Amino acid sequence: MGLRDIDYKEDYRSGYNDIVAELLRPSLEVSSEYWRAVGYFSSSSLEAFGAPLGTFIKNGGNIRLVTSVELSARDLQAIKEGAVRKDVCESRLKAIVDEQFADGMGDGVARLCTLIKIGRMKILIAVPKTGTGVYHEKIGVFHDEQDYVAFTGSSNESLNSYENNRECIDVYPSWLSHSRAERKRKHFEDLWNRNDLGVEVYTFPEAVENKLLRISEQKKTWSYQHRSEKNEDKWRHQEEALQDFLKAERGILNMATGTGKTRTALKVISNLVETEKIDKVIVAMDGVDLLDQWRGELLTLRRHLPVNFKVFRDYSDYKDVQNFVLDPFRSILLVSRRQGVSRDPLTAALSSLNTVQANRTLLIHDEVHNLGSPLSCKRLSGLSNGIRFRLGLSATPEREYDGDGNAFIEEHIGPVVSRFGLEDAIRRGILTQFSYYPLEYEPAPEDKERVRAIYRKRYARAKSGDPMSDEEVWIEVANVYKTSLAKLPVFSNFIAQHKDLLERCIIFVETQEFGANVLDIVHEYRPDFHSYFTGEQQDTLKRFASGDLECLVTCHRVSEGIDIRSLNTVILLSSARARLETIQRMGRCLRIDPDNPKKTANIVDFIRKTEDDSDGFPNVDEERRNWLIELSKVKVESK
Repeated sequence: MGLRDIDYKEDYRSGYNDIVAELLRPSLEVSSEYWRAVGYFSSSSLEAFGAPLGTFIKNGGNIRLVTSVELSARDLQAIKEGAVRKDVCESRLKAIVDEQFADGMGDGVARLCTLIKIGRMKILIAVPKTGTGVYHEKIGVFHDEQDYVAFTGSSNESLNSYENNRECIDVYPSWLSHSRAERKRKHFEDLWNRNDLGVEVYTFPEAVENKLLRISEQKKTWSYQHRSEKNEDKWRHQEEALQDFLKAERGILNMATGTGKTRTALKVISNLVETEKIDKVIVAMDGVDLLDQWRGELLTLRRHLPVNFKVFRDYSDYKDVQNFVLDPFRSILLVSRRQGVSRDPLTAALSSLNTVQANRTLLIHDEVHNLGSPLSCKRLSGLSNGIRFRLGLSATPEREYDGDGNAFIEEHIGPVVSRFGLEDAIRRGILTQFSYYPLEYEPAPEDKERVRAIYRKRYARAKSGDPMSDEEVWIEVANVYKTSLAKLPVFSNFIAQHKDLLERCIIFVETQEFGANVLDIVHEYRPDFHSYFTGEQQDTLKRFASGDLECLVTCHRVSEGIDIRSLNTVILLSSARARLETIQRMGRCLRIDPDNPKKTANIVDFIRKTEDDSDGFPNVDEERRNWLIELSKVKVESK
């Protein structure tokens, strides 16, 4: 069957015809290509555009879409003052995605995202060269292997226009109205090939495309987790943690990475709003990616609350804290804990609450262990005393070797009220079990000389009246072992026998210089690897997340805001004294993979041999090895 087998009318009018059922869907079911120019980019237009594409996608169809962007008065003024129109359009598109897709996306847009991801849909942005409007010409062309059908008319691509407006579409099959059909097709081709003299045409910005794809992936993740939580008893710890917090009203949920800290916090918000105990929420943390992720979750939650809440942001380029201060009733503020050069939004928000307002506020600190830094203790001391509900979230809330920081966290937030650790999560099948490979290395003579130099410096400073603290000495000695070249041959020999461990693998190193040596070794066994040494290399991280790269060498903690669906191996060529860093680095690897239910993760570690002439400091490598050996023995409980 092809386009010629459809009995086309000369025109289709809403109210008289079902445009989707009578024209779009049957044409798409037999088409191999679909060209469409629509009015402007929006969630509604994309949802309507994607909704009837099911069979078309299954049949391997390809799409060319030209859309426009509606610029604000501020955008137009910026262009008038010299801003590049293309850059202004990109910023506007980003804002549209933030505003209209943060609540999630429907199945129609999700279909389009799938096509974008696999390269079967291309989007161009058309903007008139003069004037202040949007590109309004609406053309569509269906193609099969032999024929095409062009259509044009007043219909904009939105659910509202299809269902409610008085719309009319004129249809021109190539075998019945050849000259008109050809003219309409040429109009689109001129537009696509940038030959339309009245219109500037831009490639759809990669940054906006990535935002859409990230939201699409979050939709899949949400759906998967929601099904699991609803149907499986293994998530019962979230309800238990909720009840523990509601009873205490202040405290920390100590929950392993991947066990639903954020989801549990959302349940706390929902419960306190539904019981009318709060009308304000402040969510604070470090890191833009996590704040963006939280915003998406909160906007989804907002749709299910009994009353409407405003959501404000104060991080990165967003400066909404004053809006929250002026109108905190039924408001949620997402705010960075990091202090700016001339502003401190978290302090401003907390200081603005009077006694009555504070009593009806929920304060959430994600990654609460970071709250105990000396600067935070100084800035935030006493500011939360009047807040009734205070919730901390962390996989590792205790700051090792920092009694003052721990005391401040307990005073500011409260004690740990619920625990669900790595062992619990592995036993219940929420995290995967893992194989542990502790590789011993013997420090090189150069390492021993570097350590002796540190002790000579310690002696000299003590003699001069400026003694080094034990902590200073420890840090310098630890850095010697973290960058010991003696690890490299051990690593090379191990990988030669376990090449498969470099698939879906992150290797953590201490410095970029040391990492260069590691890259040379990895290059002997895999071509699809890359380094991630600077925060600006976000594209590298995204390539790894998408599977384009198999192995990543980094000295960073990998942001939780980047969705890495599968990670099999973590190699720890550098490890900190505190367990916090090790747990964070392992966390991604221990997450279950829906596409690989039999997954067993791999943790490769490097352990310094203790010698008779050791430096006198405890060997934390051995302590870590003993802990991870015991943890690796934990297995999923049989059901």
